[in-house]
Amino acid sequence: MKNRDVFRILFLSMILFGLLMGVAFPPLVKLYFNDTTSISISFTLMCIAAGITVGIANYILFSIFISKELSYLVEGMNRVNNHISAALFSRHIQTGAFEIEVKSNDMIGQVTMAFNTMGRTVEQRLLNETRFRNLISDLSANVALDKTAEIILKYFIEATCMTSGLIYGKVEEEMTLLSSKGFDTDEKLPRKLESWQGPIADAIQSGEPYTIDTESNCIDWMTTTTPYGCIKPKLIRIIPLIAEKSTVGLVIAACGQSEVPESIQMETLKTYSSYMAPYLQNALLHNKIQEMASYDFLTHVLNRRFGLVRLQEEFSTALRHRSDLSVIMIDIDKFKTINDTHGHEAGDQVLKTVTSSLSLHLRNEEIICRYGGEEFLIILPMTNLNKAGLVAERLRDLVEQQTFYYKDKVILVTISLGVSSLSSLVTQNENDLINSADTALYHTKKMGRNQVAIFRNNEAVLLPRNKPTLA
Repeated sequence: MKNRDVFRILFLSMILFGLLMGVAFPPLVKLYFNDTTSISISFTLMCIAAGITVGIANYILFSIFISKELSYLVEGMNRVNNHISAALFSRHIQTGAFEIEVKSNDMIGQVTMAFNTMGRTVEQRLLNETRFRNLISDLSANVALDKTAEIILKYFIEATCMTSGLIYGKVEEEMTLLSSKGFDTDEKLPRKLESWQGPIADAIQSGEPYTIDTESNCIDWMTTTTPYGCIKPKLIRIIPLIAEKSTVGLVIAACGQSEVPESIQMETLKTYSSYMAPYLQNALLHNKIQEMASYDFLTHVLNRRFGLVRLQEEFSTALRHRSDLSVIMIDIDKFKTINDTHGHEAGDQVLKTVTSSLSLHLRNEEIICRYGGEEFLIILPMTNLNKAGLVAERLRDLVEQQTFYYKDKVILVTISLGVSSLSSLVTQNENDLINSADTALYHTKKMGRNQVAIFRNNEAVLLPRNKPTLA
């Protein structure tokens, strides 16, 4: 189909209009003035010429002024198109580059505004695509659960009207807090969402983002402390993260004012949640596998490999902050005799019971791992030799006073312990820390077992039983 030439049609229309006016003017003059002499061939030709001249002049004036405005509009459209083309292959989008300045209130101004509306839509689409590319890139580069949760929350806040938020993940069938941004992380903030009642249950059941008014619901734990006081959001949204028809997480966020229509906001939230949910599911699975790999199957404490990793981390921290670090090596006395006398099932029960007792009497920051067989390693961050000796003697006495049963039979169990500290070593190395504790442990066995020895001044020294004080 051949395209029309609008200016050519306009030119011909102006000429035709001028010709018609020139032809119609003499009869009108005669009718109005009732003068037959006014109509002559020369006058008629002159009127036709004048009409055609006026038509040509109108066309020229229109072309000059309208063409100028149209040229500005075309140049602006071409500029915007170039920005769109560049943005398609780049992650950088120049804000405001997709609009043309509106200079008039006429039809050209309306065309410009309509084009700007389209430009803003394209810009938003490109911004979303860029965010998605960045999001997928960041999520693909991370499998750690805490980092994945942090990335998901960050992009939710950047891409929507959210001002602050929390993200929970399904860990051991409980929604556990993974990351937060903008909210007070005090004792009111639940680390686990134990209740499946109310709006949380509604959001999970529907699989759709759910908006609630905090004043009409008993959710008083979402607060933000500012210089002007403690602020509680009026409206919050609960966004379920669903992967393979299962809710693997929840984003709970406070929403600010937005000019974006509610329907578009909800579609954006659903789109982002559908993209992010599989990555959160993978991170949760990876975290579960890591935990399974890091814990000893029988005693449910860290195994040797991950225990040594934690020791290396704490050792680096101690050197960096110039703080002390102590370790305790523990051996269950005559464990082979327990196995030979009562059987390996009894030995396993003793291992589990001893481990459970030791774990219950350690602080949260203190780490226990099964070092091998019936040997255990306890890591005591920011603890000097004197305090570590006190801890070791307390644990020794705890096991000695405890009664162990297996099939109604009493099994006497004691432990021997060796202690060393970073500050007591000549060479500061984590292997030397273990070796010196092991040397102290060997000394307790040599001296009769069921005792604590510390490694001090390059030698092992026994501590008095039930009198855990150091000179």
